[in-house]
Amino acid sequence: MWAKRVRLGTFFCSSALVFYIVFGMLPIGGGLLTTLENRFSKPVQMPKQVDGLVVLGGFLNVFITDARQDYSFNGNIERATSLLHLSKQYKGSPVLFTGGAGLIGHPELNEAQMLKSFLPDVVSADTQLIFENASRNTFENALFSKELIEKKGGGKWLLITSARHMPRAVGAFRKQNIDVIPYPVDYITSGELSNEVSFFPRNGLGTFGVALHEWLGLLAYYLTDKTSELFPAP
Repeated sequence: MWAKRVRLGTFFCSSALVFYIVFGMLPIGGGLLTTLENRFSKPVQMPKQVDGLVVLGGFLNVFITDARQDYSFNGNIERATSLLHLSKQYKGSPVLFTGGAGLIGHPELNEAQMLKSFLPDVVSADTQLIFENASRNTFENALFSKELIEKKGGGKWLLITSARHMPRAVGAFRKQNIDVIPYPVDYITSGELSNEVSFFPRNGLGTFGVALHEWLGLLAYYLTDKTSELFPAP
């Protein structure tokens, strides 16, 4: 019995070590993430006019913002900074922020509600802001945005979100027959596939975790008919 436990313990320790080395040191996570980020590019030539801008939430740290009563942003902040730039480029175009109750057990921490007093102060004065505050995930971002976009006459809308998240977002919006122009931001990789071994496994595991989240999300959305394509393409 003791020998069996030793063998079992050795197996699990060895498996954990192999996982740590393979996914922490080899460029697997980086390759998976680069493939996601390279799927869509910014328009080579920006359109002269768009019917609106839609930005996906997820750039506000709602816990700290609520606790400190001061705005605290996370690593997705480029979604917001790009929105500010584009709202000035497309003056007069409506801006739709979509993202609300995405935290299980904390419905009171609503990102859209928190940003209602922030965004009007930083975008162009003539920008018409629209807030969608009920969505909990990317599928609902698209689903609940559809009616709001249709009220504005539909047309082509610039979609702003993180590059790694863009394939799933585009798939979800296309499923709702919303015509979007991808505008990926918030890159993590350089865009080049690497074969270098990392000597910082924690970084490699972090990158792998981010990539795995998106790839599993793409698979889940495809299997549950939330998108029509497994890996949406331009």
